[in-house]
Amino acid sequence: MNLRPISALAAALTLSACAPAPSPVPAEMQAEFQPGMSLDDASKRLTARGTTFSVKTDAECMALVERSPNISQLRPRGGPCVFGKIPLSKTWFGGHTDVILQIVFTADNTLADAHFEEIGSLL
Repeated sequence: MNLRPISALAAALTLSACAPAPSPVPAEMQAEFQPGMSLDDASKRLTARGTTFSVKTDAECMALVERSPNISQLRPRGGPCVFGKIPLSKTWFGGHTDVILQIVFTADNTLADAHFEEIGSLL
């Protein structure tokens, strides 16, 4: 009897059991960061969550979209944009899970739209 397929399946199931459950953080952030929030308020809330982030000007936001469309989930809305990352967890195997985020603002520095996504890396 060939046990190789059974061993491979057992290993895959063991590794998947070690993976953390999806985090509630992206949904919490999506609920918290609503249209109309000021850039200053958003920055304070991101800092309070331990977020590493950068604020880009409208021109920088547009250049990012044009140069690397896969980086940006949201189109600029005439104001600054924020890109950032919130570290969530690390695994025994050196992997980690983070929430990446993009927030776009209008010309008067009010939040227009936000995107939060959990991503994992094996290394």
